[in-house]
Amino acid sequence: MVTKLKNLIINDSKAKFILLLLLFLLVSILFEAVYDLNNNFSNINYYYREFALPYFYFFGTPVHLSKVELEFVCIGIILSSFLLTILCFTLYKKNKQTKVKFLENVISLFSKVKIELTLILTLILLTLRFHAFTSNKIFYNTNLIIYNFIIISIVYIIYENIKYNNYNLKDMSITYVFFSNLLSMYNKKTINKKLAIVFLISIVVQAIIQYLVLIFFMYIYYAEAIAIVILFTLVNTVFHFYIYNFLSVKFNYINNISKNIKNIENGNLKYKLEVIGDDEISTLAKSINNITGGLETAVDANIKNERMKAELITNVSHDLKTPLTSILSYVDMLKNNDFDRETINDYINILDKKSQRLKLLIDDIFEASKLSSGDVEFNITKTDIRELLIQSIVEFEDKIQNSSLDFIIETPEYAVFTMIDGKKTWRVFENLICNILKYSMPNTRVYIDMFIKEENIILTFKNISNDKLNLKPEELIERFRRGDISRKTDGSGLGLSIAQNIIELENAHMEIIIDADLFKVMLTFRRVT
Repeated sequence: MVTKLKNLIINDSKAKFILLLLLFLLVSILFEAVYDLNNNFSNINYYYREFALPYFYFFGTPVHLSKVELEFVCIGIILSSFLLTILCFTLYKKNKQTKVKFLENVISLFSKVKIELTLILTLILLTLRFHAFTSNKIFYNTNLIIYNFIIISIVYIIYENIKYNNYNLKDMSITYVFFSNLLSMYNKKTINKKLAIVFLISIVVQAIIQYLVLIFFMYIYYAEAIAIVILFTLVNTVFHFYIYNFLSVKFNYINNISKNIKNIENGNLKYKLEVIGDDEISTLAKSINNITGGLETAVDANIKNERMKAELITNVSHDLKTPLTSILSYVDMLKNNDFDRETINDYINILDKKSQRLKLLIDDIFEASKLSSGDVEFNITKTDIRELLIQSIVEFEDKIQNSSLDFIIETPEYAVFTMIDGKKTWRVFENLICNILKYSMPNTRVYIDMFIKEENIILTFKNISNDKLNLKPEELIERFRRGDISRKTDGSGLGLSIAQNIIELENAHMEIIIDADLFKVMLTFRRVT
C-alpha cells in the first residue's frame, strides 16, 4: 500500500504542487500553534477560563475548552503539524526535479518584475498581518495563518525567481540600475544625469516629509505608524525608480540617436538609426532614416546625372562632329578644286544629305529637351490607336518592302480608342519602327501586336537585334544611347528617350524588355469607350 502510494506521488507534477501547498499551510499552522503555546497561555488568567477554539484547528465549529484541554490540543496540533511538515518536505524533496507547468509560468511572470516590487508586496502582507495580529483575540488565528501561507508562497517564488535569474540580483534590482547609471554619468553632461539628480532630490525630500509624519503619529499609533510610513516610503521610492527607468530608456535612446547621427553628418548616408518602439522618438528616427535615404537617392541620382552629362557631351560631340566634318570637307573640296558639273552635283547631293542629318539631329535634341522639361503642349483627344498604328506602318511600307525583314502584325478587327495626342503618339510609333529597321538582324521576323487586357490597350514591338545588347533596358532610354556601341548606323540615339517622354506625358506606360538578342518594347494605354 505504501509502495503504491509512493509511486503515485513520486514524479507527479500535480502531487508536487499539492505537497508544496500543504507544506506552506502546515508551516503556517505550526508557527501559530508554537506562538500560542509560548505566549498566549501565559496571559490566559486574564481572560475567561474557557475559550472558543479557532475553527482552523479542527476545520469545523468552534468549541469551548478549558485551559488544560486547550493546551493539550495545542501541543497535539504542534506535534501533528510538525510530523506532517517533515513528511511533506521529504516527499517534496523526492519530487524536486519534477516540472510543474503552472508554477514555472508564475515564476517566469515574476522574473519580469523587479525584485523591489515583490519585496514591497511581501511588506504589505506583513503589515496587514501585523494589523490582524494586534486586532485579533488570542487563539483566533485563521487570518494570521492565511497571511503566513501567502507570505511563505511569495518568499518561495522570490527564491525560485532568483534561481531562475542565476542569482544575478543586479539585473533584478531597479535600485541597482538607478545608482549604477547615476554613478556612470557622474562626469557626463547628459539628460539622464539631470533626470537622476531630480529623482534623487525628490526621494530625499519625500523621505524627510514622511519622517516628520512618523514623529507626529508615532505617539498615537506607534507600530502602525512605523509600518505604514516605511511601506509608503518603499512604494514611492520604487515608483520613482520605475518612472526613472522608463524615462531613462527614452533618454538613452535620444542620446543614442544624437551620437549615431554624427555618422550621417560625416557623410555616411547608408547608416540607419535603430528604430525602437512606436512613439514620437522612434518616429523621429524613422524620419531621419527616410531623409538619409532620400539624400542618398538624390546623391546617387546626381552622380548618375553627372555621368550622363559627360556621356551626353561626348555623344553629342561625336554625332554632330561626323556630319559637320563631312560638310566642311566637301565644301573645302568644292572651293579649292575645279570639278565637272556632274561631280559638283554629286557633292551637293551629299552635302544636302549630311545637312539634313545634322538638321534632324538638332531637331531631335531640341524636341528631347522640351519633352524632358515638360515644356510642350499636348492635344489629348479620343483617338483610334489601332488606326494610328496601321497608318504609321503604311507610312514605312516602302522601307519595309526594301528590307529583308518579315513584319507580322496582329491587331483587333475593330476600332480601339484611348485618350492621346495623335501626332505625338505617331512620333512614338515612327521612332520604334525606325529603330526596328535600323537595328534588326537581316532576314528575321518582326512582330507588332495589339491586344486588349482588362481595361488596358497593350502594344508590343518585337525584333531580333543585329548587335549584341550589352546595355540594360533603362540605359537604352538614356539620351544618345545606342544598341550599336560603334555608332556605325544613322540615328541620334534619342528615339527611345523621346518615345519614353511622350508616353509618360500621355499618362501611359512604356517598358523595354531584353532577352538575349530579343528586343521588345511594350506600350500600355488606358482604353476608353
